[in-house]
Amino acid sequence: MPSVYIHPTTALQLDSLAADLPQSLLFTGPEGVGLTSIVKYLSDILKVKVITVLPEKDEKVDLEKGVITVDVIRRLYGTTKTIETGTRLIVIDYVERMGIQAQNAFLKLLEEPGVNTHFILLTHNASKLLPTIQSRVQTVEVKPITAEQSGQLLDELKVTDAQTRAQLLFIASGLPATLSTLAGDSDAFEKRAQIVRDARMYLQGTVYDRLKIALAYKDDRPKALLLLVDAMKQLQGSVAKGQGGDLVKKIGTLLKVHERIEANGNIRLQLASVVL
Repeated sequence: MPSVYIHPTTALQLDSLAADLPQSLLFTGPEGVGLTSIVKYLSDILKVKVITVLPEKDEKVDLEKGVITVDVIRRLYGTTKTIETGTRLIVIDYVERMGIQAQNAFLKLLEEPGVNTHFILLTHNASKLLPTIQSRVQTVEVKPITAEQSGQLLDELKVTDAQTRAQLLFIASGLPATLSTLAGDSDAFEKRAQIVRDARMYLQGTVYDRLKIALAYKDDRPKALLLLVDAMKQLQGSVAKGQGGDLVKKIGTLLKVHERIEANGNIRLQLASVVL
């Protein structure tokens, strides 16, 4: 198992929180930043076991299609009413999958948590939580790890090929969970690297090539969003090297397309709009 890599600033925050644990915390950050590793780091300091709540479908944990329902919150309510002499740490992962009714039910738990009970909410999209919940938790923005730490992690994962390292750092520099996953899964890495190559073609290819990319990604919203993110990162790299001001305008255009697709816009039409 690789070591836990945490940005130094975030690590200092966690050390401070462990010394005086708030009743409710919200950890958020980009996908792949390693929120569950952050919880492990904190629970190891506190020397407590974690009770984890995950999305469910048909009363079984389902990380792909599951949700956190009112029934799940009711079960959690029962857990909090049992006697606990030590610190009880309850982690709700994928908390953005908690529906409005479930959030309102959970709000009562936040207001009356029970003795020695502390909550940690994990999400990459805190905006989906009710303002009333956001106002009752202390939010910690988990920072991506440093470039030096990313390199150290790849060393620990025994990634020695220079090209592979460069690709991994482009895709997931600062995101330890993503780096670890891709470094250990050649198929996942190749699929992700293909999106990077497609993003380059989407920027530099002929009109025909670029429209083919738009067509190839029309049925997969998450992949289309990744394509745009990779394209913007490539343009940002060129801007950092002092290349043309037009690139900044292109980044703005891609950002708008990303927002429209994220808001359920037609994928093919939005991707094609950049080309035509």
